[in-house]
Amino acid sequence: MRPRVLACLSLLVASGCAMTAPGVSRAPDQTLVLPATSQQLMLSGEMTTTRIPVGTNTEPRHDLTIRVNGQPAIQGTLVTYGATTLQGRAGSMPVTADCQSREIGHADRQFDCLVTVNGQQATPMAFRATPTGPQPPVGSV
Repeated sequence: MRPRVLACLSLLVASGCAMTAPGVSRAPDQTLVLPATSQQLMLSGEMTTTRIPVGTNTEPRHDLTIRVNGQPAIQGTLVTYGATTLQGRAGSMPVTADCQSREIGHADRQFDCLVTVNGQQATPMAFRATPTGPQPPVGSV
């Protein structure tokens, strides 16, 4: 048998071979006021987790969308382990999401993202994928 299958069978006895489940994790909407212009922006974000085929198995894929005033400003894929920086635009304003992945438990990952619009930092957004589907984030970002 392949080592990966043996490892999974060993874990099955102990924990059930948990895998990150597909689903959509949403951050609460927030308002950002740009100090230079007093322009008020509505930010929202969601992370869609899917399972993609890799050989004879599947791996999680985490796609992030950040919207400004309802329009997609950032769309990209977060790396499962480590940091990801995604960039986009809301009209003429640059938008950046600096995201850090962290392990909460087996097949349970949280992505803590600092979003900036035109150089102004918004409240952090957090997204979580677990073996049972999206769950509320834990801890502070």
